[in-house]
Amino acid sequence: METTTFDGIAKSLSTTSTRRSAVRGIFAGALAAVAGGALLHADDAAAKRRRRKSKKTTQGRKPGEFCDSTSQCQTSKGYICEVAVNAGNSDKTCSGGQGAVCGPKTEDLDDTAPFCAVGFSCVNQICQAVPEEI
Repeated sequence: METTTFDGIAKSLSTTSTRRSAVRGIFAGALAAVAGGALLHADDAAAKRRRRKSKKTTQGRKPGEFCDSTSQCQTSKGYICEVAVNAGNSDKTCSGGQGAVCGPKTEDLDDTAPFCAVGFSCVNQICQAVPEEI
């Protein structure tokens, strides 16, 4: 370090400051600390908002998709996880239960024509329970 630079720093540190400049320095330091804390808090809040927006709500699997339990299907629309009337013995899919839409393509469905589950039949595009034979 050059001698003149070192001497300048040493002089500025050794000189006494006035009360006014000391109070000004304390006030500036406190203001900077508060502003920095507010910025950090704002960043945390913004990050939490971003996380909430990224959560996706699942509406259940579409009719005809494979499933393991009824909770995976669109139960609010009447679909259950069972073997459909057109499927093999162990192919469980989200198929129509009581009151579910079935049959030809409708406005409510994308491109599938769902089948009713075994034990239900499609009557007027609505799955209805098949009465048991005596």
